[in-house]
Order: sequence, then structure tokens, then C-alpha cells
Amino acid sequence: MDTIEDIAIIGAGGVAGLTVLRELALIDECGRTYVDCENACPDTRRFNIIGFEQKHELGGTWFTDDYQLDPPMPSQHVLNTEQYDSVKVIRGEHTYAPSDEQLENTSINNQISTKTDPSYCNWSRCAIWPGLYTNVPEIYMRHSTSERSDEPLNGLGPFLTHEQVRQRLLEFARTEHLDEHIRFNTEVYNVKKAGSKWTLTLRVSNPHNDGGDLWYQQCFDAVILAQGSYSIPFIPHYPGLSEYVSKFPGSVLHSKSYRDPLSFKDKRVLIVGGNISAIDIGQYLDQVAKEVLISRNLSHELYLSTHMTRCTNSFKNIQSISRFIPQTKQIELTDGTILEDIDAVIFATGYHIELPFLEEGILEYSTPARCRFPSSNSRVKGLYQHVFNIEDPTIAMVGKVVAPPLFRTLESQAAAIAGVWTGQRKLPLKQEQYAWERRRLETVRESMFHKYGVLNLKEDYFNPMRKLHIPARSDPLKDGILQSTEEYDVALDEFERLFFEFKSGKRQYNYDFNAGSNNL
Repeated sequence: MDTIEDIAIIGAGGVAGLTVLRELALIDECGRTYVDCENACPDTRRFNIIGFEQKHELGGTWFTDDYQLDPPMPSQHVLNTEQYDSVKVIRGEHTYAPSDEQLENTSINNQISTKTDPSYCNWSRCAIWPGLYTNVPEIYMRHSTSERSDEPLNGLGPFLTHEQVRQRLLEFARTEHLDEHIRFNTEVYNVKKAGSKWTLTLRVSNPHNDGGDLWYQQCFDAVILAQGSYSIPFIPHYPGLSEYVSKFPGSVLHSKSYRDPLSFKDKRVLIVGGNISAIDIGQYLDQVAKEVLISRNLSHELYLSTHMTRCTNSFKNIQSISRFIPQTKQIELTDGTILEDIDAVIFATGYHIELPFLEEGILEYSTPARCRFPSSNSRVKGLYQHVFNIEDPTIAMVGKVVAPPLFRTLESQAAAIAGVWTGQRKLPLKQEQYAWERRRLETVRESMFHKYGVLNLKEDYFNPMRKLHIPARSDPLKDGILQSTEEYDVALDEFERLFFEFKSGKRQYNYDFNAGSNNL
């Protein structure tokens, strides 16, 4: 691998991006890390790092921007293609995107301007609603280098509100002035490899340019994908859905656009999908809706704890959808049942993991059974330890692992990138990396490839990753958060308690987290 100097971080404003940005920014020209040096930073840095963030402020997923909405569903034009389950179709192309020839010799100081394409949707709004709170204990939502900056609010047990999480990220970024490395309002429209360099095509939203867009290209030695997995909604394909949405506008939405339970007052609501989003939304809807149903594949075991499974099963669970019948406003299930009088359908079906801005062949994805394209249950193929592209380790991913102590897994991944890209740690031979991938697939099914439980997380993930960490870097688990599962077990009990208090109406849907009481 060639020497790496110039690094691009895509999605730099979120928790994954900020974590890896800090890790790399605190390495001096000799490869020494300053991560554990309080109030100290290197005089000269090993890397030139530029982060790109399409939002205008820090926070990533946790930045609400006054809860502004993406469209509730893809446009009718996209739905009519009957390929709305493809990430490239649902994201589409910018009509006025300049060609590579037009972008030649452009730079941050020499951009070209185009019209804004009102039909282009990059799905950049947040997926957060006012009542959302975390589902893991607060210690899992903290970096190992951060002190306990605030206590959970009254009545929320060990959990944090979404605003508390964002405040933690702001403080984390402020300490090291990380925002100085980030270009905001900038979408990475395309990434390609030419020779030894990565070329990024960048679109800058410019409200001062009469609503137009600005474009330029920039080259890097390496790229980090830290954009997260809560951007482009995954809508499964169903016969009749396109016409159903057209005939009954406003009756179908993805959970990303859910905001207020009162929008569903006295309605019969069908939630498609039985995982955490269904639980989070359902606990509020049950207070005001006429009925809440959950449609899922009843033959598949839920990837949830026993506590959360009880939450899902507290609703009426029915089989998966077979088709929509727009002529009669009915929905047929795979067992032949016909649903009538459904007022609203909410797709809690997750998000695309496929990245539409990457040129073909850079990453490959699995396609689940009965799916035509990669889906929210796909895995990224050829990704060693869920981080390094085996065929080209100058492109890496941070945040692909799904595990309760999110911040600590991100730290470990960032420390491994620092170790490998400074040349102080070596990746195993390619065949050994592929052997790791095969062993992982022998122990878990493909849809669970990137997911880890808390019980064996240290042994299965953190210990192997430490071999790649930059030398002299402290252990992300140094405070012993995985020595016992007690805090996590208590959190599961509390999560279930809160769920049933909201669902039963003991806590009102408009519970004031700041006051720790109901607003009646």
C-alpha cells in the first residue's frame, strides 16, 4: 500500500465521522498518537484530513434541523418504475450534474455552478422524532476518553434523549476543534478510483447562489466511509404498491418521516417490520390509534433481545404482505388474509446499506432471498473486520458493526485505521482476510454478519481489532464496560418498563423529558 497523506471522510459530522476524524487528527508526523494526551495535540500532523458533511451543522443522525422531513415515500415517478427497492433508482441522478470533462481543473476555489434539480432527492433529512430516546445505557453512548458529562434525565432510567446525544457530540468535536476539518453543506455525489488516487465529485448546496448548486472535484490517497445507515429508506417491492400510493396519497410512509402520533389518532395503522423502529413508534401510536398491527415474517426469529421481543409481541403480529389491492384499498398477506380498513401504512423496514455514490465494483453487497436488489438486511462483502476493503484497503468503512456499545466499536475501528494507514500495523494476507470472512459466515447467517451481541463482543471483536490499533493507544474498553453485562441487563429491563408505560398511557405520548413528567 502506498503512503497515505490526504484522507477524505464522508459523513464527517456524525458520530462515526467525528470519532475517526479525531483519531487521525491527533497523530503527529512521526506516527505518535495524542488521543490520550489531555489538552495536547501534535504540532505537525501525519495526515491532511478533509471531512464532508451534507448537513449544515454537526450531529449527523442526531441533528434534527427542527425535524425537517424527507418525502414520506419516493416520488410517484420513482414508484411507477417498479424499481423503488433499488438504491440507485430511489436516489436517482441530478439532471444538471456536470461531466468529468466539465469538472476538470475544478477545485474548492474554482467551482462551477448549475441549476438545482428539484426532482433530485438525496434523502439528507433526519430520522428522529421528538420523543426518541436511546435503547442502550448511556455509558455505551460515550467515548472512552470522555468523562460522564451529564446524567440521564429524571424518569428515563439509564437512557439519553436524542438531544443529549447530540450535545455530547458537539462537546466532543469542540474539544479538538474538529469542525475546522469539515466542509458542510457538501454532498459527495460520486467516488471513483483512477490510478492510485480517489476522485470525489462534490456538490455544494449554495442558498446564496440563487438556489443553484456548486460543483468541484478533489483527489485523495484514501477514503473513509462514515456516513451511517439511516439515510436512504428501504421500501420493499410489493405488487400494487405504486398504484395504492397514487390512489390514496398520504396513507403510506416510511418510518423516517414519522414525527407525531397525533397524525394517526383514531386510525387503524399497519407497521411493516417488527424491529426497533416498530417498537419505538408503536409505543406512542398505541395511545391514540384505533389499532396498531405489525406485519412481519412470523417464521423468522427477531434480531432482538427477549425484552424487546416481548415489546413487539405486545401488538397484534400478522404475516408479511403479499400485495396491495388499490382497487378496493385492501392488503393481502402471504397467508391469504385480506386486510381492510387500514388507514395508514408505516414501513419500518430500515435503510439501504448500498452506497449509490460509489462507482460500480468498489464494494459488493449481498442480496437477500426474495429481494431483487441489496436491502437493509444485506451485508458488505469483502470487508475485513467490517472496516477494510480487502481488495483495496485505501478505502475503509467506519460504523458498519451493529453492537450495543456503539461509540467504543467506532473508536476501535478508528484506531485500527490509524494503525494500518500510518504503516505501523499490517493487515493479514488477502487469503487470511477472506478466510476470516468465511469463518464469520459459518457462525452467523448473512443478515447478521455485521451484528454482535454484548455477551462475547470483547472476545469476538475488540480483542482481534486491538492487534491493528495504532501503538500506545489506550484500550477503548479501559473503563471495563464489558467486564459485566449488568448495566446492559438493567437497561433492557428499563427499556421494557418504559415501553409498556408509554404503550399503556401511564406516560403520555407528549411526555416532557426535560421536566420528567406528563404534559396532559
